[in-house]
Amino acid sequence: MKIIALIIVIAVFGTLSSNAQITKVNQEVFGMDCAPCAYGLERGLKKMDGIEKVRVSLNDGKAYLDLTANNNLSLKQIQEEVKVNGFSAKNAEIVLEGQLVKENNTLKIRVNNEEYYLTSNTEQSLINSLQPAKVKVRGIVQDEGDGKLNGKWKIKIMEVL
Repeated sequence: MKIIALIIVIAVFGTLSSNAQITKVNQEVFGMDCAPCAYGLERGLKKMDGIEKVRVSLNDGKAYLDLTANNNLSLKQIQEEVKVNGFSAKNAEIVLEGQLVKENNTLKIRVNNEEYYLTSNTEQSLINSLQPAKVKVRGIVQDEGDGKLNGKWKIKIMEVL
């Protein structure tokens, strides 16, 4: 009986942790001024494990990323790849699944060793709809600057999915 209970606990916690992930990123990119620049960035991003689909738009100044199921990518890794290719990563619209926790009256979502702190300009109705548990949200992550990529982000929640 103890073995069955242990298997159930492992299965539940394994499922929860494997579902914490970023699923979509629309990353603003500063510094792209030619088609070869956009192509080079697209090639660099495509080489990352966990990326399913990439489209870099010179006109929009954005990289549009769809990530694979159960990926382990972090926003920091994506923004570092943008930087390695010679550009600056600015604000990002992301869809993520993670664990919502309340710590010292602050709400944050934990995903792949990163923390996303809900900003005060998130609509109160959206904040009220969230409960400490696994959540899936769409939001805008504020630019931290290339020198401050530490895995702690400020996010304005736009939609609870």
